[in-house]
Order: sequence, then C-alpha cells, then structure tokens
Amino acid sequence: MRIRTLNFRYQDHDIKVKLPKSYFKQNSKSYPLIVVQDGDFLFKDIEKEVIFVGIVPNERIREYTPWEAVVHNIKYEGEAESYVTWMTDELLPYLKKCFNISQHHSDIAIAGASFGGLVSLYTIFKKTNVFGTYILISPSVWYPNFINFMRKQESIDTEKHIYWYVGALEGTHSTELTRNMFTDTEHGVDILDELLYSEKTTFQFIINRKGLHRKPIFKKHFKRAVQKLF
Repeated sequence: MRIRTLNFRYQDHDIKVKLPKSYFKQNSKSYPLIVVQDGDFLFKDIEKEVIFVGIVPNERIREYTPWEAVVHNIKYEGEAESYVTWMTDELLPYLKKCFNISQHHSDIAIAGASFGGLVSLYTIFKKTNVFGTYILISPSVWYPNFINFMRKQESIDTEKHIYWYVGALEGTHSTELTRNMFTDTEHGVDILDELLYSEKTTFQFIINRKGLHRKPIFKKHFKRAVQKLF
C-alpha cells in the first residue's frame, strides 16, 4: 500500500501533503488542490477527493502579517507579501510538477484560519489570478489598517469561489483591537463582496452565533467548507 501522507521540506518550509484514497488507483485522474496555512491541523482528519498541502510556518507573526505593527506589545513583522510570492511563484509550480493537480482555475484553492485566514485573504489582492477558491476561517481582519487596505483595492473580475466563516462571539472577551473581530469581519465581507464582479463568482458568508475563536471550531467549519466547495 502506498503512503498517502507525505512530509518533506521545500526550500525553507516544512510541507505536509495528504493525498486522496483513489490517488494511486487512477493514474490519469487529476485532483483539486487546497493549499492550507499552519500545516495539517485543519485537514488531518478529513477524507476527500482533493490534494491537501499544509505549509508549516516558520514564524506566523512574520509570514502571515501584511505590514509591521505592534499589537498588545507584540511586534508583528509584516512579511506576508514575500511569503505569498514564494508560495505562488515557487511552491505552487513545484507542487504541480510533483502531483496530479487539476488545471481548472476553480480547483486551485487556498485556505487558513485566524492569521492563516488573513494571509489567504491578502493573497486575493496580491496574487489575484493564482487561486480560484478561498476558504477563510475567522481571518484576522482586525489587524491594524487591514480594512482600510481592503477599501483601496481594485475590483476583481475573475471567477472566484469564497467561503468565509466567523463566530459572532469572537473577540468579545478581548481588549483593544481584537474586541472588534466580528464587526470588522462584517465590514470586510461587505467590502470584498462589492469588489467581486464576475457573474460566476460565489460567496458564502457563514456566521456561527455561538462561535468563539477556537481551533476545534476552525476545524469543524473548515471541513464543512471543503464539503460544500468540493
């Protein structure tokens, strides 16, 4: 029996891959690809006819944040643009050489939760035509000036399929910026919705009225997103 889970290092990142059950049985078949932030914690327990690739971050506060900021006395180094460029220009072509990945634009997806969701959302503006599908689980759009950044972006006329989840109770027990997680999310969703111009685009915004910013909840809604989109 061939191994369906692979761990390897590409350039300076650890990569975790989970192949579908049928992968070695149908050599001519190609599969959708979901590039996931924060390694494999979101997809480890999911069986689906897609190729999951989890990128293990070296430093989340550096790679997943779009510009420098200090929040709660923590300095975020803001190198997301370099990370996104590496992911799209270096890693993605390599993956397409190694695995049977679909050529359909909508089958190439990016996903993440919290800061991983933030950098996935950031990608739609910085590398607009690379991914066709986005799974955004509680993206941290509270990050300083991110909503203003979204307001300045140009319209997106390519077909996109977006699943955006948030818990209504996220940030309610926090202070300062993170207290506004849910409100900022609503603003971000409205802005993105106005920027999407293709008639073929789909946008699902899911609210869990009792949802908190927790990993078990992220995993549950990521699984639901994969089931709905693929």
